[in-house]
Amino acid sequence: MITTNMTIKSSQSTSDPIGQAILDYAKLRKPFDIIVSSDLCDDDIIPIEVLFRNESQMPELELCALDQCKGHVLDIGAGAGVHALVLQDRGFKVQAIDVSLGAVAYMSQNGLNAQCIDLYKLPTSRTYDTILSLMNGMGLAKSLENLDVFLKKIYELLSPGGRFIADSTDVKYLYEDEDGSYWLDLNAAYYGNFKFKMQYKKISGPEFEWLYIDYDTLHEHALACGFKCRRAFAVEDNYLAILEKI
Repeated sequence: MITTNMTIKSSQSTSDPIGQAILDYAKLRKPFDIIVSSDLCDDDIIPIEVLFRNESQMPELELCALDQCKGHVLDIGAGAGVHALVLQDRGFKVQAIDVSLGAVAYMSQNGLNAQCIDLYKLPTSRTYDTILSLMNGMGLAKSLENLDVFLKKIYELLSPGGRFIADSTDVKYLYEDEDGSYWLDLNAAYYGNFKFKMQYKKISGPEFEWLYIDYDTLHEHALACGFKCRRAFAVEDNYLAILEKI
């Protein structure tokens, strides 16, 4: 369980909305939403309570992902560390990383080995048996154009026979007409490339790229980067993929 006896100071960053939201909720338990905006779709919200759920509150897809972990685990984009904490409670050796200072401060206070670092800056001298990335974890690839760069970095960080476990969503449904046809522009960028901004109270973060990728496209790129790839779980347009290093 995540302790609520917090002594963390408020994040000093004015561009870390998700980190400040985590710190505030940990201290006050008041549910302020994180607003996510994009020029391609309507604004959405992340209820802060979602980032603090326990194992019994996790959806089946996430539980399936946790059951597939093995050995030394690296949780990337770990947020408040809910998945890392479950794995640690199960006896796994876990390292968690995030680029949010507030998120890392919270995870560290809760007994996780957490580091504020970009994935690409991790040294490949240390490898992992499992790399985990959930809550549309493939979004960390940023865009289809950057996907191979992302997957090659993951490959370098995995031990022989290691696995990358991540989820995503095929967002083609956003472009579906009432008659079931699609109005995709084949000359435009990949339909799963998005740009978002987050805001929490008066704190606005920078715009960032985020990828939603259909499974067939992921499978094709995974094979090209040296992985075996399988779809381990699917519900509607969401799926869990496991990429194993050959």
